[in-house]
Amino acid sequence: MAELFLRISEDGQSVLFAASHAQESVPTRELLLEQLHSVGAERFYLFEKAIDSALAITSQAAELQSDGSDAETIVIAERRDASLVVKAEPDFMRASITVTAPYGGKPATGADILEALKQNRIVKGIRKSQLHQLLEQANRLCPGEKLTLPIAFGRLPEHGIDSRFDPLVDDASHRILKPQVTDDGKVDMLDLGELITVKAGQPLMKRIPATDGVAGFTVQGKALPAKPGKESEFQPGDGTMVSEYDPNLLLAEKSGIPVRKPRGMQVDEALTLKGVNVATGHIDFDGSILITGDVTPGMRVSASGNITVSGFVELAELKAGGDISIIKGIIGRKHDGSKLGCSIEAKGNVTSKFAQFAEITCGQNAQFTLHVLHSVIRAEGEVIVMDQFKRQGTLSGGITEAGYSIRVVNLGALAGIPTVVNAFTKHEYLQHQLQAKHREYQLEAQNVEKIREAQLKLLKLPEHKRPAELAERIQHAAEQHKSQISTLQTDYKQLRAEYEELRSRVMITAYNRIYSGVQSRLEKENLLITQEHGPSKLHIFEQALQCTPL
Repeated sequence: MAELFLRISEDGQSVLFAASHAQESVPTRELLLEQLHSVGAERFYLFEKAIDSALAITSQAAELQSDGSDAETIVIAERRDASLVVKAEPDFMRASITVTAPYGGKPATGADILEALKQNRIVKGIRKSQLHQLLEQANRLCPGEKLTLPIAFGRLPEHGIDSRFDPLVDDASHRILKPQVTDDGKVDMLDLGELITVKAGQPLMKRIPATDGVAGFTVQGKALPAKPGKESEFQPGDGTMVSEYDPNLLLAEKSGIPVRKPRGMQVDEALTLKGVNVATGHIDFDGSILITGDVTPGMRVSASGNITVSGFVELAELKAGGDISIIKGIIGRKHDGSKLGCSIEAKGNVTSKFAQFAEITCGQNAQFTLHVLHSVIRAEGEVIVMDQFKRQGTLSGGITEAGYSIRVVNLGALAGIPTVVNAFTKHEYLQHQLQAKHREYQLEAQNVEKIREAQLKLLKLPEHKRPAELAERIQHAAEQHKSQISTLQTDYKQLRAEYEELRSRVMITAYNRIYSGVQSRLEKENLLITQEHGPSKLHIFEQALQCTPL
């Protein structure tokens, strides 16, 4: 029978190696590992250096054939309970636990985990499902094996939503963008439905109140306040009123043409004409104009409200304080030099089936369902050239500038016609806003510093010589300026975040083809397309304008 070199300590926590010089056999590592099993310590933590030392000592003693009987006692293994390490991310939005399996000791329990979290002040967002999963998987670990699982999760605040104003009636532009569906389910591109008019008492717009948002929290229980949405009220235009029964409902006071505004509507008197030609002369009307026919070459039409044309506008000039909707199309012609023969200008949207050799300027979006050829378009909002099914919509030739995105089905032409597209022209205006807000912040910071200097001068005076009224006035000013600088800092951060978010979303998109010859620009970055691409988007990535497949 092999000699026994190992024994368990009296407290049961360690394995002791003991060999007297009188023992006949020399222990080996394999023998020690076998004896660990025999004493029930096979899962204990091994001190490898201690084992090497014990083996070396007994080997030397055997060589010297010492006949002393004193035993060398060395601790070569010990029992270790499971250990837990809690780590929170720098923003305290998530906390993880790393469990190290026990070496023959006690496994981690749910109570142990909760206590470890408590010791690290992790008190909120603890998920029971993760806790159970951690315990279950930890029980399957080998001694000393580690497992890390996220166990607590913070929640970002959900900021409130600003008041929203939802129109309850369409305007003429929707007739162009949504042709009528026939009885057999097909779309009739020529049938655009009836002209949009409203009657007195008809609901025009519904206001959706702002929401407060939902506060968030960190895993340490710190509240993250939500920013409430901005509350805005109706701005009723002429011919409209807020319902006396529902303050969130806008009604028509009279019959006429609805004109959509950002926070309300107005109902215009409608001037209805069969056409504008030499027989009618030029038209200038305070209200909205409905033209059921064409606007012929050389004519000028001006309205303070919307202009709706059921036919064509050819070599004419239209100017509106609201939207311009031309159902059949806009036709111009290139004159001597670079001037185009057809001019469309609206403070709102411009919508038509197509435009060719036309100059179009609008304060909001420019949208076409068929094509835009050799035209100059400047829109403060988006430029969209496509039908509702994204099957047709070609932008080719000319110059197109959009405050935000440009979306088309085909960009350019197979023949490589030079086509200039410039998106996100609003970036300069937005950057100026950011710079102005930053200047406000710097100025307020200077004011805070001046007040701090005044406070220090006051403190240098003996207490009995400090004017109480002056001290109170300085303290009041300090509190006001600190509050103001905090507000400005928050406003700047929000503006900056909104700008970056907008910058990431603005792009030039072609849902079918981009052809060579397209000169694109987004913000300050330029890109010349030299070969044909399939469905693609042009966007800023890593500070460069790139063409990426959709």
